[in-house]
Amino acid sequence: MNHTLSIDPTYLALTLLLTVVTGIVLTRLYSRLRWNRQVKERVKEALSPALSQTLGPSDQKLLKERVQVSSAVAIKAPAFISDLVAMSGLSMDASEFTGLVLISACLSLLGANYFEAPLWLTLLLPVAILALPIIILKIKAQAVRRKFQEQLPDAIDLMVSVLRSGHSLPQAVKSIASDCPAPLSIEFAHIDQRMNLGLTLSEALAFVQQRYKLTELDLIGRAVAIQAEVGGSLAELLDKTNVTLRGRLKLKRQIGVLTTQSRLTGFIVGLLPIFLATALEVLSPGYLNPLFTNETGKLLLILAIGLQFLGMFLMKKMTEVKA
Repeated sequence: MNHTLSIDPTYLALTLLLTVVTGIVLTRLYSRLRWNRQVKERVKEALSPALSQTLGPSDQKLLKERVQVSSAVAIKAPAFISDLVAMSGLSMDASEFTGLVLISACLSLLGANYFEAPLWLTLLLPVAILALPIIILKIKAQAVRRKFQEQLPDAIDLMVSVLRSGHSLPQAVKSIASDCPAPLSIEFAHIDQRMNLGLTLSEALAFVQQRYKLTELDLIGRAVAIQAEVGGSLAELLDKTNVTLRGRLKLKRQIGVLTTQSRLTGFIVGLLPIFLATALEVLSPGYLNPLFTNETGKLLLILAIGLQFLGMFLMKKMTEVKA
């Protein structure tokens, strides 16, 4: 008895498409990883103090341009993902993270289609897999950013002490990189490497400012640039700038205390529908079934969830005050 295997042409085409896309992403990711390793080795060699000190000004300028071009070629991920990965301290770089997320999204779409999941779940699952890692990464990066912001005034105090003791500015930067905790020490180690290439402190700080978007870093960079142009005591200027930084940090903490009640209210209001739905289901089983079985109910449920997230977002924005 002959059995004919029937395959849905749409499913077959989608499976082939996802397989090809996954293969292309894996191939590009593997080649990108090899290229990144080569670039990192060359950049590490170029940033070594021994090599930098043997080069003249023109060679150092050319070396900086080559390093920047090589880094730009090595990383093809979107700029905001590159910043988030760099801030969060992941063990992988931005291109690896992007490739892994894309592969996971493709595999989830293929799996949902293979198990004949509902259309809304088939479409929602890849979107969730794409968005969830970025959201988690952003939360982690924001935590690192806050920690960096809180550590910065103490680091400037250390820099002022080193400068007043008679040491040079590069030595002050090295002391922060070696004595301060992460993430501040990591960023100032990168600043020290860029200064070995011939960048000034204000130019090296601009790279960190571009990623962290902190007004405090901008103030320090401007103070250093002004001192380089007009002269004067850098230690005294940084000390006065640090007074402003500590005042801003204190004001931000006070604002956080004053808006605690509003943030707690938004959190409670956001969780209230979940508790109410759970209570209704426990007290009257099946009461909410029309929201999951009826087409109109499904649309209303999706609309309610969307409005819920919109309300939580607006409450969060209302309690945010830029210090």
